[in-house]
Amino acid sequence: MTQRRIYLDQYPYFVTFRTRVDLKIFEDGEYAEMLSRIIFNAGRLKRFNILAYQIMPDHVHVLTCQQTPIIGAGDIHIPRARASASAIGKVYPIAPRDGCARGKNVSELIHGIKSYFATEIRQKFGINYSVLQPRFYSRTVNTDAYLYTVVEYIRFNPIKARLPKKYHHMPYQLMDTKLIKLLFY
Repeated sequence: MTQRRIYLDQYPYFVTFRTRVDLKIFEDGEYAEMLSRIIFNAGRLKRFNILAYQIMPDHVHVLTCQQTPIIGAGDIHIPRARASASAIGKVYPIAPRDGCARGKNVSELIHGIKSYFATEIRQKFGINYSVLQPRFYSRTVNTDAYLYTVVEYIRFNPIKARLPKKYHHMPYQLMDTKLIKLLFY
């Protein structure tokens, strides 16, 4: 049985997904460049800001939030959550808060990234098997302290893992400090 997700769309998400059997496919810069481009395109299409990401040899971290609106993590209130699946009967979406349009959810964003990456490597390199695990891990970033922790974790992950300098720059690492600072105020 799989765990159902509850979406709190007004907060950022910290997402991690892995390669199958710890395949170190992203040591090759060509795969990392392809994934970097796909992350941004999927974010644009699904209406998500990509705040930060880190592509490691065998896994990827993404800090993302819906494009509009975002609230500072310090503006914490308990929103009404909506069900992530209609397995319990018909689910009625809640009305958008503060006049916000409902966009896609984080599951749709990650599915878009992973499926398009699989399509691209199949077409470009003839790899006919899935290199990414089908599941992903996500956490809602709902406090300033946790946001700071996530940003620092992404920033220093390649240092802690003793990876080469290439992992500290594009296409392996991105920090959109302008958007991240907006979340703190």
